[in-house]
Formats: sequence, C-alpha cells, structure tokens
Amino acid sequence: MEEDKKIRFKKIIRKIIRFVSYSMILFLMIIASFLIFYVISSKIYTSKGKNPPFGLYTIVSSSMEPNINVYDVVFIKSVNASSLKEDDIITFYSTNPFFGKTPITHRIINVINDNGMIMFRVKGDANKIEDEELVLEENILGKVCFKLSGFGKIQFFLASKKGIILAVLIPAVFIIIYDIYKIIKVFMLKKEMNEIEELEKN
Repeated sequence: MEEDKKIRFKKIIRKIIRFVSYSMILFLMIIASFLIFYVISSKIYTSKGKNPPFGLYTIVSSSMEPNINVYDVVFIKSVNASSLKEDDIITFYSTNPFFGKTPITHRIINVINDNGMIMFRVKGDANKIEDEELVLEENILGKVCFKLSGFGKIQFFLASKKGIILAVLIPAVFIIIYDIYKIIKVFMLKKEMNEIEELEKN
C-alpha cells in the first residue's frame, strides 16, 4: 500500500513537471511567433508606405493619466480617419518638430472637416490645455483599442543588459530542467526494471 502511494506520488510529480515544462515552452513559442509576425508585418507595410494594421506602443509620458499611465502599452488598430470621433484615443505623429518621430497618444476633443480635409484637435487627459497643433489624417497611426497596464516595464527591462541576459537564460534554464527531468525519468525507469528483474529472480 505504501509502495503504491509512492508510485502515485511520483507519477503526479512527473505530470506536473511535464505540464509546467510544456506550458512554458508553448508560452515562449507563442510570444516569439507574435513578435516575429509583428516585426515582419510592420516592415512590409512600412516599406509600402502604409501603416501596419495594428501596433503596440509604450507610453513614456504622464499626459494621459489616470486613464493611461507611464509604462502602459497601448494596442492600436489602423482605422479610416473618417470613422474617428470625439472622445476616441489615437496614436499619431505630431507636426511639432520638437517631438520628431516620437508617437503621441492623446484623446480627440474636436473633429474638423475643412473642405474634405479631416483634422483633429486633441488633448492629453492630464493636460490643462489642448495640443496647439492639429493632427493630420496622414499622421495618425491608429486608434487605441485597449491597454496593457505596466507591460512597458518589461520592454524597458528586456532592452537592458540584465534583461537580454535573462531573456536568453530563462528559456535555457527551462530546457536544461526538462533535459534533467528526462534523464531522471530514464534512470527511474531503469531502476524499476532492475527491481522487477530482481523480484523475478527471487
């Protein structure tokens, strides 16, 4: 009876280790596949002079607090400018040379249609006044669909030396653990077979 409990316990531990290992490998593969697809599709659309169908942008300014905070990551979708309306949050390039090619995420407070030319007056939720420059249709990257709170911290960490090391080290550790698990499994199987052979001899 006691021996049966030990065998059942070992089987449970093996299943848990197998499940954790496969889950981590699958998770890393999904993340890697998504990033590869995102990078490749972005380059293809950029080479054609078009905005990618979706994008991820890390917020580095407090202008949209408390709704969107620093280090939040916003998921944006490319949309037709004519479908945008007041209160929508958009990510865009400003015509102000001070910001250069840094994407800005602000809320639309007014839609202006000047003889078919659509422009937008925007404002950061935390700012007291609206932006001085109007947002032009061609400078809009997309509409914010949702945010990933704090995910930008992971991005900045992975961009650091420690982050790069860990990004390589963690998958390697899981692979090593899985290999050790397989070795232990083979060893335990051989031990059980030897025990069975000994019992058959006796």
